[in-house]
Amino acid sequence: MTCSIPLDIEQQLAARAAKRQTTVDQLVLEALNWYLHVEEDTLDELGAWQEIRDEATDLIEDQAP
Repeated sequence: MTCSIPLDIEQQLAARAAKRQTTVDQLVLEALNWYLHVEEDTLDELGAWQEIRDEATDLIEDQAP
């Protein structure tokens, strides 16, 4: 299977893999495996928390001088 990803995500994956001393392929496999084994309710809650984080980041950026 082949999947195209944006360059910025590819760079982030490469940096994270290097930090963990593993390959990008192994890191992606671990991430997909984790995602497929997490309960849907947990993913929904994680998504909600990420939305709150994004809203807070937007508020802070809007208040910056």
